[in-house]
Amino acid sequence: MKGSEQIFIDKNSKIGILMLHGFSSTPRQFKELSAYLAEKGFTVFAPLIAGHGTSPQDLMKTSPEDWTESAKNAYLKLKTKSDKIFIIGNSFGSNLSFWLTKELNNEPAGIIALGAPVFFRFHNFIKFRLFTYGRLRKYYRKPLRLYKTDYTDMLDEVSYSFIPVKNLNQVINFLEKETIPNLDKIKIPVLIASASVDPVIHPKSAYYIFKNLGSLKKEIFWIESNRHSIIGKGCEGLFCKIYNFIFENV
Repeated sequence: MKGSEQIFIDKNSKIGILMLHGFSSTPRQFKELSAYLAEKGFTVFAPLIAGHGTSPQDLMKTSPEDWTESAKNAYLKLKTKSDKIFIIGNSFGSNLSFWLTKELNNEPAGIIALGAPVFFRFHNFIKFRLFTYGRLRKYYRKPLRLYKTDYTDMLDEVSYSFIPVKNLNQVINFLEKETIPNLDKIKIPVLIASASVDPVIHPKSAYYIFKNLGSLKKEIFWIESNRHSIIGKGCEGLFCKIYNFIFENV
């Protein structure tokens, strides 16, 4: 897919920023934020997660183990360039960030979780629908009314318009079996940012993450927005908040 390439900006900085994109999306969603943080002097790396940026058929061939391996390999690559690494996850990329931090025994310097899912809006209905839908079809097409905000889509983002039902079920299973039981193992500073009216993620997700994190330093930052993606153009306030969070925890 044109525009799905990874982003790597080497500023020869001791501080590295690893950016993990959301499910069905690509590093394109970090275009503005990566440029902003690079201008601040940080080395920035937004890898392409396995199965993304090519075709939904390729995504179907992958599993959560492939996604977590992509995240870990990207961290290790950035570690060869920078001594201290902050992780920014967008949507499901936040869940990968939590997994990676647990896997690395809290080695990262901090996490910025943007629109992190724990509960979707109409969560149980979605689970039931995917269970029954999966018996009839292999792919789920994003509704037109949500396509520009569904999961991690910005107005000009490069992402899949339809996604394998199998993988959607794997995402929900990851939230329930990996993210929720292990939040208390996260001990590093965490900034949780969420839209005030997210059409995809239930707002109680942010509160749940905040309450159950093992971190002593944690904060929720609300963005006045009715879109799931909160890191596109016009999000300068959030960008400044992210920079200050990094600066305060270096």
